[in-house]
Amino acid sequence: MARDLVQMLAGLRGSIEGGERITRIVTLSAGHSNETYLLDGLDRILRLPPSEEGLLPPYDMARQHAILGAVAKHAPAVPVPRVHDLVTDAGVIGDPFFVMEKLPGEAFEYAVPDWLAAAPEQADQLCNQWFSALTALHRMDPALYPQGGRTVTEEAQHWLDVSLGAEAPRELVAVLEDLVRRPLGTTGPATPVHGDPKHGNCMWQGGRLTAVLDWEMAQVAEPMLDLGYILMFHDQGEAALANAGFDLPAWWSRNQMIEAWEAGTGRKAVDAARYAVLGQAKVAAIIALGGHLFNTGRIKDPRFGAFAALVPSYTALLAARAERAG
Repeated sequence: MARDLVQMLAGLRGSIEGGERITRIVTLSAGHSNETYLLDGLDRILRLPPSEEGLLPPYDMARQHAILGAVAKHAPAVPVPRVHDLVTDAGVIGDPFFVMEKLPGEAFEYAVPDWLAAAPEQADQLCNQWFSALTALHRMDPALYPQGGRTVTEEAQHWLDVSLGAEAPRELVAVLEDLVRRPLGTTGPATPVHGDPKHGNCMWQGGRLTAVLDWEMAQVAEPMLDLGYILMFHDQGEAALANAGFDLPAWWSRNQMIEAWEAGTGRKAVDAARYAVLGQAKVAAIIALGGHLFNTGRIKDPRFGAFAALVPSYTALLAARAERAG
């Protein structure tokens, strides 16, 4: 992390509502993508772009602030933090930023938490709440959501461009080229889409969904992009990433997820297997980019070095999934 928290504290105290109450800044997540900090004393969350080169530019704080505000107002079944101050003047603390509500709960994606391991039958209700929130978002009037988005083919082309720029393995490039060359079907008009709706971006307290977080890839687009992204966490084998919980008996199967999404949206899922391929190719492109940034010395973050080591196995997993999907 390249930030001076003392200087940030001084800037925040004079620029946001209640800033004088902040006693310290506690790093929650930094140096990887969007950064989050706890503002002790004010008991709110600070969000701003990465301090160094990141994986998901551009980092538009005003857009993220607007998305959270729109979802809270027009899709109340999707729990999100209430947003407060938005400061676009980078001179205040080094980057544009916004402040949002601190909500209770914890997230998990790499290991099943103790409370779920002790009562694994809760997995059914977790999936139900998760998909209820997802389908509520997909039912939201897109005119009430900040505009901007890509078609499915443009989405595949975007991640192809990222992969090429990251000098990704040929197998990843080939999968994305095929997704561009043979476009996926669509289910109807574009809707609000989260972009990264994995269960690891959900917060839970006592088995209750308290927040859906990390909206930096949100757009107005084909909602199958979100469904396919979730479906990719099934059947990942030895190269599995961030899919803790998927092996619990009460966790929803692929077919249960599709049926719940169809019932909740009133749409018919199409090309589900290939949308899962696109979701996994997107993650593979991000991993490849992180590895490339590290290998070329553009960033020193050791987590990016771990990405570089992961690229071969994850690309092999993607290629196998793409072959099965046809």
